[in-house]
Amino acid sequence: MTDTVDSPALARPSVSYPSVDWPAIFAGALVAVAVSFIATAFGSAIGLSSTSPNKGASPAFFYVALGLWMIFVAVSSFAVGGYLTGRLRRRLPGVSQHEADVRDCVHGLIVWAVAAIAGALLAAAAANSATKSAIGAGAAPTDHYVDRLLRGDGDRTAKGAASVSDATRGFVSRLVAENPTGNFPSEDKTYLTNVIASSTSLAPAAATERVNAVSSEMKADADKARKVAIYLAFLTAATLAVGAATAWAATRIGGSHRDQNFDLSHLVRLKR
Repeated sequence: MTDTVDSPALARPSVSYPSVDWPAIFAGALVAVAVSFIATAFGSAIGLSSTSPNKGASPAFFYVALGLWMIFVAVSSFAVGGYLTGRLRRRLPGVSQHEADVRDCVHGLIVWAVAAIAGALLAAAAANSATKSAIGAGAAPTDHYVDRLLRGDGDRTAKGAASVSDATRGFVSRLVAENPTGNFPSEDKTYLTNVIASSTSLAPAAATERVNAVSSEMKADADKARKVAIYLAFLTAATLAVGAATAWAATRIGGSHRDQNFDLSHLVRLKR
């Protein structure tokens, strides 16, 4: 006769759940990145892009519209990703409702962090591939300033550029590229003045005036670019903060709907 041991452990095998539900997190983060990518691509198509601003709109209106669009993208993407994670996250058995809500919200923050890091890596890869193109595009402003310096007397276009050797033009181009803010050293200003005076019919005083005018234009353009960079950096930080709050709240809503078995069949079921 064989003895039978009645063990609760054998009758009801315990099931352990991880404290951090990574599959749900990665699912939500992936959806958040996808929604953000699609919305950003659509925004670029209608001119709401920091890299290709709509030149037809006023600068103030454009940057306000860009800011609102970036906030909309952050809210929509993290709302969808956070809700999905909250709905999919497995609730630990025996925990209080408060503890479940806290864990849902923390999962939302992790979704935000994973999606933000993934977005940063994608942006870095895109920036790296665009660096070569940017180098070529960066030559256009330099050529503009060089043409302004070397144009013939009375001419305001590149067609009226003074006749200078390629070596001289190359040296002037390097001086402009090395001083993008227009703060030329005194010896460089003297060289530019002599080149302009010897290559055009301008008097030395007029040549000096032209160098100062182009230098002022370069300073104004550099200051404008600096202000835009500061605005975009602040806007990016604000957008990330809004995204974190959205992911926190959306994941809690998703977790609440999970616990209540909230019916969303009317959204996912096809009508017959």
